Amino acid sequence: DYDYNCFVFSDVDLIPMDDHNAYRCLSQPRHISVAMDKFGFSLPYVQYFGGVSVLSKQQFLTINGFPNNYWGWGGEDDDIFNRLVHKGMSISRPNAVVGGCRMIRHSRDKFNEPNPQRFDRIAHTKETMRLDGLNSLTYQVLDIQRYPLYTKITVDIGNH
Repeated sequence: DYDYNCFVFSDVDLIPMDDHNAYRCLSQPRHISVAMDKFGFSLPYVQYFGGVSVLSKQQFLTINGFPNNYWGWGGEDDDIFNRLVHKGMSISRPNAVVGGCRMIRHSRDKFNEPNPQRFDRIAHTKETMRLDGLNSLTYQVLDIQRYPLYTKITVDIGNH
């Protein structure tokens, strides 16, 4: 029941502008939100892996998933980029027309302040990725909702 082979990680505030941008796994990790309106429809920096990204199950397992030590806003996407690079993977991206996205304008959640440790943590991904990720994740499944195109799984990860 939980044996998924492809994972799409998407910020909830992004709307794709081109339906040719396939939300599916390829042989390489894929960053598909490469031209967001909030960045003038271009990548803000080469290592940017935020917005919408797609990884196969094997790619996700190889990098030990997402880090668990990023609380607050920012840094986890850059950590994922570093994990992919440290494991020798290259990232696939569509062109800016196909990879265009618009962001729904909103205020940042007042309880989701920028994480002041994010830059230090990003700088040490290679040292921390082996012990911080899927192999150190603890959670409780609260709800599973199945839909025709996706499955929504709600979990409790506890307090940080």
